[in-house]
Amino acid sequence: MLNNRGGGKAATLLYILIGIVAIYAIVKTVPPYMHYYALDDEVAQQLSLSTIDSDDVIIGDLMKKIDDLGLPIQRNDISFIRNSDGSVEIKLSWSEEVDYGYGIKRKFSFAIDSRNSKMQR
Repeated sequence: MLNNRGGGKAATLLYILIGIVAIYAIVKTVPPYMHYYALDDEVAQQLSLSTIDSDDVIIGDLMKKIDDLGLPIQRNDISFIRNSDGSVEIKLSWSEEVDYGYGIKRKFSFAIDSRNSKMQR
């Protein structure tokens, strides 16, 4: 006859283990997305200031934010275009690799392509 004692404990431990692995994966995956949203917000802020700041000031502020976030983006990776109609475009892309341990890695790729319209006065 089979003894069913302890079967519930094993299932509980398995569910706890699965929960811990899921939480670990979420904790490792969230920072790249937080970096994306922080930089996207900074780009939007710089676009709103593009009518009063020079190109060098805007790019310098973006590079400061990029350095603060520790992103692998260089100055030549940023496309900054001031169009003849007065609008400004900022484009950049990068990838971040997340190491989950045990040789499991995943590369996350992000791109920002923002444009402001000509400001009406």
